[in-house]
Amino acid sequence: MWFNSGEMVLSPNDLLTFLGCKYASIQDLHVAYGQKTKPEISEDVAIIQDAGLKHEKAYLESLKASGRQVVEIPATGSIAERSDLTVKAMKSGAEVIYQAALYSKPWHGYSDFLIRQKTPSKLGNYSYFPLDTKLKKTATADHLIQLGIYADLIESVQGVLPAEVKIILGDQSAVTIPPASVVYYLREAKSRLAGFLKSPDRSLEPEPCRHCSLCRWKDECENIWVDDDHLWQVANIRKTQILKLREAGINTLTQLSETEENIKIPGLSGETFQKLRKQAVLQKQKTVTGKNEYYLLPESAGRGFQRLPKPDSGDLFFDMEGDPLYPEGLEYLFGVFHRTAGDKFLAFWGHNPDEEKKAFEETMAFFISHLEKHPAAHIYHYNHYEETALKRLSSRYATCEDEVDFLLRHGRLVDLYKVVREGLMVSEPGYSIKNLESFYMEKRSGDVKNAAQSIVVYEHWRRNNDPALLQEIEDYNYDDCKSTALCLDWLLSIRPGRMPWYEKTFEKPENAEEIDKLKAEQLALQQSLVGDTAGHERKVRELVSYLCDFHRREQKPQWWKIFSLQGATDEELIDDRECVGALQLIAEPRVEKNSYICEYRFPIQETKRRKGDKPLIAENLQSAGTIVFMDPASQIIELKRGKRSGLLPNCLSLLPPQPIADKVLRNAIKRFAGSYVNDDGRFTALKQFIECQPPCFTNESSLQEVYESGTINPAVVLKTVSSLQNSVLFIQGPPGCGKTFHSAQIILALLKAGKRVGVSSNSHKAIINLLHGIEKAADKDGFRFSGVKKSDSDSPETMVNGNMIRDVDKKDEINRDDMLIAGTAWLFADPGFEEICDYLFVDEAGQVSLANLISMGVAARNIVLIGDQMQLSQPIQGSHPGESGNSALDYLLKGRATVPADRGIFLDTTWRLHPDICNFISQAVYDGRLRAHRDNAKQSLLLQPDAHPELKEHGISFIPVEHSGCSQMSEPEGEIIKELFASLLQQKYCDRNGKTHAMTAENILVISPYNVQVNYLKSILPAEARVGTVDKFQGQEAEVVLISMVTSGIDELPRDIEFLFSRNRLNVAVSRARSLAVILASPRLLEIPCATVEQLSLVNTLCHLKSCDKRE
Repeated sequence: MWFNSGEMVLSPNDLLTFLGCKYASIQDLHVAYGQKTKPEISEDVAIIQDAGLKHEKAYLESLKASGRQVVEIPATGSIAERSDLTVKAMKSGAEVIYQAALYSKPWHGYSDFLIRQKTPSKLGNYSYFPLDTKLKKTATADHLIQLGIYADLIESVQGVLPAEVKIILGDQSAVTIPPASVVYYLREAKSRLAGFLKSPDRSLEPEPCRHCSLCRWKDECENIWVDDDHLWQVANIRKTQILKLREAGINTLTQLSETEENIKIPGLSGETFQKLRKQAVLQKQKTVTGKNEYYLLPESAGRGFQRLPKPDSGDLFFDMEGDPLYPEGLEYLFGVFHRTAGDKFLAFWGHNPDEEKKAFEETMAFFISHLEKHPAAHIYHYNHYEETALKRLSSRYATCEDEVDFLLRHGRLVDLYKVVREGLMVSEPGYSIKNLESFYMEKRSGDVKNAAQSIVVYEHWRRNNDPALLQEIEDYNYDDCKSTALCLDWLLSIRPGRMPWYEKTFEKPENAEEIDKLKAEQLALQQSLVGDTAGHERKVRELVSYLCDFHRREQKPQWWKIFSLQGATDEELIDDRECVGALQLIAEPRVEKNSYICEYRFPIQETKRRKGDKPLIAENLQSAGTIVFMDPASQIIELKRGKRSGLLPNCLSLLPPQPIADKVLRNAIKRFAGSYVNDDGRFTALKQFIECQPPCFTNESSLQEVYESGTINPAVVLKTVSSLQNSVLFIQGPPGCGKTFHSAQIILALLKAGKRVGVSSNSHKAIINLLHGIEKAADKDGFRFSGVKKSDSDSPETMVNGNMIRDVDKKDEINRDDMLIAGTAWLFADPGFEEICDYLFVDEAGQVSLANLISMGVAARNIVLIGDQMQLSQPIQGSHPGESGNSALDYLLKGRATVPADRGIFLDTTWRLHPDICNFISQAVYDGRLRAHRDNAKQSLLLQPDAHPELKEHGISFIPVEHSGCSQMSEPEGEIIKELFASLLQQKYCDRNGKTHAMTAENILVISPYNVQVNYLKSILPAEARVGTVDKFQGQEAEVVLISMVTSGIDELPRDIEFLFSRNRLNVAVSRARSLAVILASPRLLEIPCATVEQLSLVNTLCHLKSCDKRE
């Protein structure tokens, strides 16, 4: 920011600074007023900027070389002069404008390039969009904010907002993003910045944040914390904890260190306070005495020093160096130190992806070979980076997966950071290995002192290829590896002698030979698939080979998760949504046939565990039986376990169930892969789908006919599906568009035509819902048929209990007379069902993985996918190469929100949503293609004069609720919801037919993302209130939906941004409403700092939702 003729001029960087750190904005404001001198940027930031400029120049030269006409705006002159030159070039129709100066008070910016396109504007039959070059491997939120401002400035010249902005990444790949992804966020952010500059809060204090790493004020802030003896100096302290300490009158590190041990701090647990206090004591002692201090924490089973295995002469010490500036990222050095016969160090280098893969494979080969020679040895590292990188590389390159799995399953990777954090406290302001080195080694003498410097040196090497620079990095990595070894020595020297050593026993499976044989067969199949193909064909064949291993990769993180949680504390398990922590038996176990039923109470916690799950006992990984009852509100859970397994413990914690057996699914994919290799004529529909071919019909114009009338005609849709020819068709059904009704009508017609139809999905619930629709349609039509569903008589929730569709426990009970067959992928993947169906309908296809579509798809000649990838999406746990981890619909649509007219059918009319709600859903989610049926406009609340002021007759109401410290529960939002609920029960509403009704609890849905808030709301609302998470209410609807967002801000966010701000989940929540959707949210949620383009797009959607609250 700066002043031009007395007027402040702002740049995208000023907004980014404000969004990242308001304190830094204050300092920039001081500079603008001449009250302060701006510090120089650090060398590593300068290196990044220089590399970015080279990338920009290279792209400029490539444009010139391709014959593009480029007008270059000079780098000298005033902003007004350069802006005038840019406008002149735009009006002249220049093809490319380089270093375009854009200015519209108070904003200005310099876009790397403006690219002419054919979209008309007030300039003529053309317009421009901004293009920037960025060195990063992926586009970031900061990039999009910057380009969003450029787009606004371009609009001020040409009269239309560019339809897209583009980024050329470091690998020369292009990313195109619509400015609509940021426009509402920008409006909010610009408005906040304007208010801030008008009335700046000069009392702001500096706080550590993600902006620090690139901030020129970082050193000044650190000096302030030291000079002020600030609580930020306390290692691992959080902002929320500082606020609570300050409320209790504790404002400095010294005060915290001198506080009495038994004092109680409101909002802080006694254990947390004691840890913070002890940490402050240790750090204060060192500042006074200059001596290192440490304190051993109380022993805890399986934690801290108990994570250390017995030392072995063959132990390895491992550290990696990575380059975040390289396109797609690069792990360029794998360093290994050992003391088998004197100090030895191995360095595996990789300066590009191919070399990275080779270095990774060589490292893994060394590990396995070395461990075979030293079977009691372990691989030590410090913090999770190395383990995470090994998992990532094995998935990225689909190589060494078994070797990585071996290290994890056998507990060969030992993270010393966990030992330190759980086992002791030190007098350092941090717990990095650099902090600990003062306890066991002299200060380093090398030129490279930290990871950031190693990146700078590596970038220097990339420019001049000086081998001395690589040697500096290798020396640094050697020091890191040796430091890890010395850290272990020190930890062993202070380890309590009576403590048991960590031991991990893992027996070789009895069927090891069979497993090895299957692996060999799979490897041969994958090699025959890819062969010497090239281009698109090779890419598709690689995908098929990756899919062959999908289920194994998907299971691995589930097992890794289970193994990693085995030594966790109850508190950690309570915080993990996959688990249920700290169960206490509250009644004598009762006997039911050959089983015990044990009733437990558990603390309030978020958990994914549900009735029907078969969890494991955390202590020993044995089966805990089956959850037969679970009520998060009363915090009661019942477990049913066979007598042969014995009684369950009085106290236990539950881990996720072990992965479901999926051999039949894997074999089905292998059959498809074999058919693909041999081109034997089977599975034509799947082959066309995997090759991204459009659907085929006996009548080539079938899909075109669907859209000819401008609206979807059910009769034409039926004709289109009936003419499908060995192919796959997608029917996309947004909320309220009647996808179940349409599907049932189509299936009924196919049954009447003598076709055998299969029905499948990820869940029994979705299958049963469609089956009920089919029976209802058949009853109304007077048509009878014989159908069957593979169910489980021990699980009532899997039973359809139909009139024409019977439930069977065994697949051999299905006979030739059954014209409708229903079940999950496990049924249709069976080799006995190969191409048994003329049609397979896959409901909720957005939640079906591509691999599972292949598994079930081998049972049909034609496949109809029904669903909407913009609602609840597929749960994926593993990391998969290429597109093999996609859902069926994500693979088909390649990131598009709606299905193109040549690829499927978009049901474009919602019979549920009032037009005001539909407009938001359509624009924010469905490319503007969704419309409300005209009768929906009649849906409205008939409000009394004394109705709650936040209620409206129809549309969207956004209620900002100021609160802080709320993570998974918000009483302030709950109190307002209670008032709204009570007021709604006094109102009437008009339905789509114009009839008036009294509002009841049945006409209201109350939705929250967190079970803790759901339970709280249930406790304060009437017993008949319909309260739940989004997952509970998918497929349901009501006149009014009340949505509680709960979380106060970024500091209280209990999970990632992608969960709370999920566009899919917000779509489902808002679209449950026929007349009115009310959203309660902290205004700080609109300010959430974003790292990725996707995160920014998600927060932008919430800002968009707020903008739709237009009071009449």
